[in-house]
Order: sequence, then C-alpha cells, then structure tokens
Amino acid sequence: MGEFVGIDPLGADKLIRQMETGKDVLGRTRPGLESAIAEAGADWAGRAGVTAMHRTWWFFHESQQDLKWRVDTLKRMVPTQQKGMLTATMPFSNQTEAAQAAKKDAAAITKALKHHDEHLSGQSWAEVEKAAAALKGRVDDPAYAAALLAALGPTAFQKLFRDWMNNRAAADRRGLIPQAAQRAGDGLPGLLAKAFASAESSGRLRTEWQKMVETAPSDILTALVTLAPQSSAFLTKVATNLLNRPPNSDAFPTDPNWNLYNLARAFAANPEAFQRFLAEHPKEAATMLDAYTIRSTGVPAYEQALAEALHGALKPDSGTAEVRERAWLSVINSIGADNTLWVGGSLGTFANSPVSRMLAQNIKPILDHLARGQATRNSPKMPHLAARPPWDKLDPAVSARFMGALMQDSAAADTLMKAAKEYTKELDMGRFHPFDPDNYKQEAHVNLAERTGALANLLLAGSTYAEWSDDEYAERIAGYMLMPVDYLDQYFPVASKIVSTGKAKGLDEVKDLLKDMITDYLDKKTPDTAETVAGKLIDEQIAWLDRSLREHGLPAMTTSQQALMRDAMEGRVQGALLDALKRRGG
Repeated sequence: MGEFVGIDPLGADKLIRQMETGKDVLGRTRPGLESAIAEAGADWAGRAGVTAMHRTWWFFHESQQDLKWRVDTLKRMVPTQQKGMLTATMPFSNQTEAAQAAKKDAAAITKALKHHDEHLSGQSWAEVEKAAAALKGRVDDPAYAAALLAALGPTAFQKLFRDWMNNRAAADRRGLIPQAAQRAGDGLPGLLAKAFASAESSGRLRTEWQKMVETAPSDILTALVTLAPQSSAFLTKVATNLLNRPPNSDAFPTDPNWNLYNLARAFAANPEAFQRFLAEHPKEAATMLDAYTIRSTGVPAYEQALAEALHGALKPDSGTAEVRERAWLSVINSIGADNTLWVGGSLGTFANSPVSRMLAQNIKPILDHLARGQATRNSPKMPHLAARPPWDKLDPAVSARFMGALMQDSAAADTLMKAAKEYTKELDMGRFHPFDPDNYKQEAHVNLAERTGALANLLLAGSTYAEWSDDEYAERIAGYMLMPVDYLDQYFPVASKIVSTGKAKGLDEVKDLLKDMITDYLDKKTPDTAETVAGKLIDEQIAWLDRSLREHGLPAMTTSQQALMRDAMEGRVQGALLDALKRRGG
C-alpha cells in the first residue's frame, strides 16, 4: 500500500506545464552552452559544466512523470467534477512497484486461465475469478493497469470477457442485459474494463490495443464502454466502428440487440462525447436514430436509453453551443430525411415515443433557426431574415418532416405547441405597429411576423404526418392557425383588464369557430373544397382582428390594410394549411 496523498489536480497540472517550459528552456540552451564550454576548454570559469543542466532537466522530467501518475490515479480513485484538493491512499508507492505487482497478478490470472482451458469446469473458472480478485483496489492506478494489460495481451484479455460471459451470462448472446451487466460490473469484467479505462485514458496503451476496436466482437466492446467510463475518444471510436458493421455481423444477429442499448447507456453517461459524436459523425448517428433500428432491436428499452442520451447532449447549455447546434442538425436531418421511416406508416406510428418527447422538450432554443429557414423560403428577398450558418443549409422540408415525426406522439405535439407559443410571445411583435409611418418599424414588424408565420407553417406542414383523431386534428390546426394573430392584438394596446380579458375570450371564440370549420370539412358536412376552407379560415382571422379593434373603440383597419394583412397571412401559411386539409380530408 502506498502513501496517503492530497493533490490539487489543477495546481498540479499547472506545475507540470511550468516544468515542461523549464525543460524547453534547458533543451534550447544546452547546445549553445556545450559549444561554448568546448571552445573555452580549460579557460571555462563555470563550475559543474553542463552536468548540472542535465540533472535539472532530468529532475523536471522525473518529477513530471511522478506527479502526473499520482494525479491520474487520484482522479480515477476520486471521480468528481469539483475543484480543489483530492485525497486518497495510493495503491502503490511508485510506478515501478505498481508495474511489478501487475505482472505478478497477470501471471496468476494467466496460469488460472490455462488450467480452466484444460478442465472447463465451474471450479476451474472459480479459480480464474479468484486470481482476478487481486485487481480490486489496484486498477485505478494507470501504471498498474498498463502493465497488467501488456502482460495479458489483447487475446487473453478478450478471452477473459468471453469465458465470463459463457459461464455467467450464457443467454446474453448479443450484449449484456442490465442484470448481467450489474453482475459483470462487480466481477472480473468490471475490473478489466476499469483497468482498460485507466491505461487508455492516460495514453499508456500500445498500438495493438487501439486496433482491438476493429476486430473485437461487438458484445465485448459494448461491455467495455458500459462497465467503466472510458475516454470520450475511445467511446466514439467504438461507436463509429460498431455502427459501420454489417447488421448480420454479430454471431447471433436475430437475438435482441442489447449492444445498441449498452452503447446508448454509455453515451448517456458521457453527454459531451455524445454531443460531439452527433455533430461529427452524422452517418453513424443516423443509424442509431433510424426508425427501423429502433423498432428492430428487439429491446424496447433502447429507445428510452437513446432518449436519455439525446437529452444529455441536446438540452440547453449542455457542452458548447457550436457543437450542440451541429448535433441538433444531425438529429433533424436524420429523423426528417426524405426517406425517413419515422413517418409514412410503414413501421406504424411512434405514438408513445420517449425520443419524440425529449426532443420536443429541448427544442425551444432552436425554433428561431427553423422558423428563419422556412421564412426565407416564403420570402427569399426579405432582408435580415435568413438563418445563419450552419442552419442556412437545413431544408425546411426536412424540418417539417422532423416536426411531423415528433407530432405522432400527442404529448410531444402539445410540448411543441407550447414551445412555439412561448417563442412567438418572446418575439414581442407588439414592439412595432404593422402600419407605422416609420419604414424601419414596418420592416421590423414584417420580419417578426414572417418568422411567426413560418413557424406556424412548419407546424401545419408537420401535422400532415401526424395521426390524430379528427377532433385532435381540428383542435391543433386551429391553434397553429391562430399563432400569427394570437399576439397580433398587441399592436393595438388596450389598458382595461376587463377589455383585455374580452380579447382573450374573443381568441377562444374564434379558435372554436376555426375548429368547427375544419371539423365540418373533415366530416364532409360542407361542399367546400380545401381551397375554399383555407381561404375562409384566413378571412375569419382578419375579420376577428377587425371586430376586436371596433369593440375596443380603436380605429378599424381600412380596406387596403385588411387586404394587406390578409395577403401577408395567406402567403405565410396558406400553402401548408391547404396541404394539411387536403391530406386529411381528401
């Protein structure tokens, strides 16, 4: 057992960098100094010559190595995000002692494994696990872990996993189920996974271990990333490799795919790694998000695990904004792709989807980017409206299909509507009057109104993929239609609370009227075509606004102003509204 130590990792890292700077200065100074001493010969007046410089360089170097070893060990022994002093009793006094102990333990495990290969009995396997028990309390030491793995080698390392699975989880032929993973974490596989994490994250593994990702069976790789927190780089390497393997590459390809579940759980435990994976590996991310993948795993819990991982990666303020936005784009482009199976019905509907609910829960910060994309398509010449990079590359049709995929889940649809209303309210269109004599204020109003209408357009377009009852459909379409006018009355201030309540009541009444019009059309109670109904819905909104102005003693809109408002609203939402009505009502 080593000594009790207390180290501030941040302070230690700073000291290690300072010593590296000192080594750099000494290294650059040494050649010139050596030349000067050689040229001076006996006339050199300095004492000790370059010997002192060499000793100083090696003192820095050895101190760096020892301090880094101690810091790496402490970080693994005391996993915490808190800053300040970490304290623990080191497993070994120095790295040499750690390496010697590792070689001894590896030899005992290798001997027991050879004996098991000869007898293949429960007793012989118990001897292997007994030998491996010596690793407890030691594998957090990266020097010990690296020496242990070097002595075992990749082949024996993988064999230990496979033999444990054959003896302790024989039924799990395509990844460990949660109960088996719990047992594995407390036993031999968990110790080996922790040893691998210690050695790999500290940069002590040789090339053959990195290549193991390309050849190791999927269940061993997912066990590695599930049983111990591996580095983000290694986790990403495992994910990209596994997701590029042929679907039938597993030994038992028709078994429930717990490998995908375990990969999702590993990403859920490392949100920043998953965020960067989504952003930088859209092809592999699309495989995880693919509707067929979700439905064909045979593991219902996979979608929930995936939802939790997505929540960690996409929730507001997670990771960095730039990477998080690119991660969102990968998700939207995957779920909303032209050939997506999330919509269309070939796999049924995703009516109770934890992924849809999670995405709807976190979507509000990106709604403006989606709205700007659609608004630019509606009004390509409008200044200051276009989405900024990288959102300017997102196809609004993809956004609409993405919205439609989420809307198949009724709870997600409600969450989307709530987020959209909050977004519209925060735009605060009432800051600018639509008919203000100031051209700048008129343009500002149009910009905000375009974005509001564009979001309503996206929701209407997305609704064509949802499978709601006729009543739900009419209710939601009416709500989407009212978004552009829901806050329109802010342009016309009304001070009285009683009158303001009347305005809200008026909105409820017009929503009921719009809903009735849509329901009559869906139920074939009117001879009107979809085009006629769409026109009437828009007319009714403008009429409601005009009535509201009259009731509150404010100047009514002129005929030309009404026409202008109607044309603007029609341009923003009619296309999507018409498509929604036609698809639903025939």
